Amino acid sequence: MWRKIMVFGLVLVAGPAWAQDASNDRPLTAAGRQVDQSATGSDQGRVTSRIVEQWKGTEFTFEKGAAARELTAQDVQDYRAKGLGYGEISILLALAAKQDSQTPLAVSEIHAMRTTDGMGWGNIAKELGYTSLGSVVSSVKKTDQTLRADRAQRVDRTGKGGKPDSTARIEKAERPGRPEKIERVEKVERVERVERPQRPERPEKPEKGR
Repeated sequence: MWRKIMVFGLVLVAGPAWAQDASNDRPLTAAGRQVDQSATGSDQGRVTSRIVEQWKGTEFTFEKGAAARELTAQDVQDYRAKGLGYGEISILLALAAKQDSQTPLAVSEIHAMRTTDGMGWGNIAKELGYTSLGSVVSSVKKTDQTLRADRAQRVDRTGKGGKPDSTARIEKAERPGRPEKIERVEKVERVERVERPQRPERPEKPEKGR
């Protein structure tokens, strides 16, 4: 009797703990949001390159029945065009890459489970055979760390202590030109002196008789 009670108690305790590994997607969702935050304000091309570099050497089956190949920048851009954030793309790639199944699903199929079926990441992970999200969360956190490190380097280049470059000084407004001095009114030319009338010549005195 006691053994049955003890076994039943262990099931009640261990059951939920095991289920949290695969169904509790809060840590995974939080890691994805952190990736989005770290990517905010960064050049999209640079973020895309960092994600591609992280998965270099890993082959993905993007479409069902298609040959496996490595991730390209165009793949990331295509998922961005479909409305996925960088965090969601990181989670999607991590789930696709870490599958242990002999018949892994294509990236497009996993994406459809999320968008078409409306499944949460935890339920998707369980469908893919995951019993723990630890490896997936680690991959997403690695993406975040890469973006953070890249961002820190760019901040260091802008100035000491990560301070942005000093704002250019506002040019002083040009002082209004001083009004030109009013030209002095030219002095009125002095009126020419009226010439004095010449004195009439005195008549010559008549000569006295000789």
